[in-house]
Amino acid sequence: MTDTTKRLLDAVTFDASGLCPVIAQEARTGMIRMVAWANREALELTVETKAAHFWSRSRKALWRKGESSGHTLGVREMRIDCDGDVVLYLVDAEGPSCHTGATSCFYRRAGEDGALITDDGPPDPPALVLARVADVIAERRRTRPEKSYVVSLLDAGLPKINGKIAEESRELIEALPENDAAHTAHEAADLIFHTLVGLESAGVPIDDVFAQLRKRFGISGLDEKASRKK
Repeated sequence: MTDTTKRLLDAVTFDASGLCPVIAQEARTGMIRMVAWANREALELTVETKAAHFWSRSRKALWRKGESSGHTLGVREMRIDCDGDVVLYLVDAEGPSCHTGATSCFYRRAGEDGALITDDGPPDPPALVLARVADVIAERRRTRPEKSYVVSLLDAGLPKINGKIAEESRELIEALPENDAAHTAHEAADLIFHTLVGLESAGVPIDDVFAQLRKRFGISGLDEKASRKK
C-alpha cells in the first residue's frame, strides 16, 4: 500500500463498531449502485485487489461483491467525504448490483398516489443513455444478429457511415430553424446515434469523448480551440 493510500485510510472515521458506510457509484455514468458497510480491512482489500469489499453486519464477515452472484464491482478509485465518515467507491459494475436483480438497490420510489413503485433504479442520466447506446452498438458488432441495421452499417465501413452522418447532419441543420422541438430532438438523436456507430467503427470509446468534454470545463472555447494540435 502506498503512503498516499495509507493517509487516505487513516483519514476515515469509523463508528464504535469499526465501520463506515460505503457508497458504490458507477464511474462511467454516476448512477448510485448500492450502499454497504466496510471496516478498515475491507477498505484495504479493496485498494489492494481493485475489487469492492465490504463488511456484513449480519454475518459479521468480510465479503467481496460478486463472490457468489458474479455481479462484481471493479473499483477505479476510492474517495472520502469532507468529514471522513463516508467512503465512495467509483466502480465499473458487471451485471446488476442489487440482490433482487435490479440494476441499482435504489429501485423504489413514491408514486403520485403515495404508493411505492418499483423499477430498475433511478432514471438514466444522460451520460448513461449515451453509454448504453454505445454498449449496444459494440454488442451488435460482437454478436452479429440477423437483420441488424448496426451490423449492416459496420460491415459497409466508414464511407457508408460517414455518408449517414453527413445526411443526418443536414437534416438536423434543416430542422433547427423550424421551431419544432420534437422534430429537432428526433433529428439530433439520429445524428448522435450514427456518430456513435462511427466511433465504434473507428475504435474510439465513448469514454474518450467524455474525457475530452470534461477537459473543457472552465476553459474558454476559443482558448481550447487554439490549443489543439494542427
